[in-house]
Amino acid sequence: LSPVSVNKAPSAPQDPRAPLAPGVLAQVGGWTLTVDEFKQRLNNLKAAVPDFDTKDPESKRLVLDEIIRQELLVLDAKERGLASKKEIEDAVEEFRNVLLVREATSQLIENMSATEKEAEDYYNQNKEVFVEAAQWRIREIVVPAQQEAKDILIELLRGADFGETAKARSKAKSAPQGGDLGPLRELPPALAKAVATLDVGDLSSVFKGQEGYSIVKLEEKSGGKQLSFSEVKEDIITGLTQLKQQQAILAHIDQLRQKTPVKVNESLLNF
Repeated sequence: LSPVSVNKAPSAPQDPRAPLAPGVLAQVGGWTLTVDEFKQRLNNLKAAVPDFDTKDPESKRLVLDEIIRQELLVLDAKERGLASKKEIEDAVEEFRNVLLVREATSQLIENMSATEKEAEDYYNQNKEVFVEAAQWRIREIVVPAQQEAKDILIELLRGADFGETAKARSKAKSAPQGGDLGPLRELPPALAKAVATLDVGDLSSVFKGQEGYSIVKLEEKSGGKQLSFSEVKEDIITGLTQLKQQQAILAHIDQLRQKTPVKVNESLLNF
């Protein structure tokens, strides 16, 4: 466990025998931790580790012991002058800037989200995007000459077995498998055009492919169903919300750039 420590300025030395002030859970030198601050740390830990039990006494004791060990090391580092090292100060300043940017952007996009109407409009304008992935199983016969392909097609239409014909006459690498190309999720343009209007079991006409003249048979087809708006609504809203927030942040940065002088020595980038 490594709770992030935000150190308050140390108070005046206190008598170690004196009782802790009301509401103070622990004290390390002049540094104190209140019950409310400890609860907040437990809540932060819970957010990062959902299984953490904020009510378990042993778990709370482990977290408190870790915080105390951390503060002892911090106190020791300060006493040895490590806090004034440039790399430490630079890191603290960078972390502070990260927090400031996070807070500034959070305030800028607070309560900013896409509406269901915007999501529905986007869906209607881009329906072709929201289609279930299709999968095809196709057999092919490929020969070098167009006339040979036409003769084979006639034989197939008369009842010849496609797989056996492919084994005997196809010049494609798939011939030993009876022309079976296996399950396909993406099709080359010529093949996609050839099977576009086929029902399962249909043969294509002869068409020119990359390896010669082809005939294909559509063995199986699954997927390709249009997804309904209700099926994709939440995903669209999330995506549009992120886009809207990103655009708002970029627009705000552009406004800041217009009113704030920004200079860059481009020549110094050549290293």
